[in-house]
Amino acid sequence: MTGASGFHLIHHEDDGQRRLERWRRNVGAPVAVDVVPTQISTNSLLVLSWNVWIGRGRLAELVTQFRAGDFRQHGADPDLPLVVLIQEAFRSDDTVPATVSGSTGRVLLAGLGPQEDVVETARSLRLNLRYAPSMRNGAVRSDRGNAILSSLPLEDAHAIELPLVLQRRVAVSAAVTLGSVRLRLVSAHLDPRGPPGHRWLGAAGRAVQAGHLAGSVHGDIVILGADLNLARGRYERAWRLLADAGYTFGVPPTIPRWRHTYHGIPRLVLDYLLIRDRHGRVRQGKVERLDEHPRDRGPQVFGSDHHPLIARFDFHPQ
Repeated sequence: MTGASGFHLIHHEDDGQRRLERWRRNVGAPVAVDVVPTQISTNSLLVLSWNVWIGRGRLAELVTQFRAGDFRQHGADPDLPLVVLIQEAFRSDDTVPATVSGSTGRVLLAGLGPQEDVVETARSLRLNLRYAPSMRNGAVRSDRGNAILSSLPLEDAHAIELPLVLQRRVAVSAAVTLGSVRLRLVSAHLDPRGPPGHRWLGAAGRAVQAGHLAGSVHGDIVILGADLNLARGRYERAWRLLADAGYTFGVPPTIPRWRHTYHGIPRLVLDYLLIRDRHGRVRQGKVERLDEHPRDRGPQVFGSDHHPLIARFDFHPQ
């Protein structure tokens, strides 16, 4: 099935409503693709979270490497179910309006170079998909947003519109069943900064968005993959709000060994894989950064300006 019927859209209503309406008019429809009908009996799950830089990241290539066992050293057994949480996914189809209607604020152009369409990639890899657009790519008939791809069936999907700061942001959430465990997946992307004169600038805007996201996602076990854009790291209020909502970095919570996930300048830790486990169902888990070059060199990482994060979570049987 392909279409918007796999989604429940949660609009954000505030004094930015009129601005949000302009952003909404210029994107296409959400997409649900279901190609894998069966459950997989296992107590382990692989999760990849990645900002693919408006489709420049070579997602199909990376998933193919997972399936070939190239990342076994990170616990990525190719026989385990895989979930992919994507930020800045690129999509182009006829649901995107041919022309831009009115002003949509500051929208970056898609730029040059090859871009993978997340819907086409999901179909070619035989993965289920939930994609929700956040914003248009300038005059180009395409949009970008967050997506979840999964070898497990995706259920009860939500597109969660965040408070408008700089650009329209829509998180994606869906549930999967893993053996006796039902868990919720979330892919999100917070704003890097606010527009001049806005009451929510930078960290303040991210705190508002993080608080809204935390209050909108329910479930005892939640895995959140996100580009949080935390320029000040764990000193930001956005991080504290997520921590207060029960999210931790990996299992158990640890400070990562790497010093950046954003591969551009300045190099910062912007990307996170967080988990909320209210009843101790996770037996063990570990988050790793993937590097294309062993010494982290080169202009991009698998085509993106962000490193992918990979985690394996093992759950206690019921």
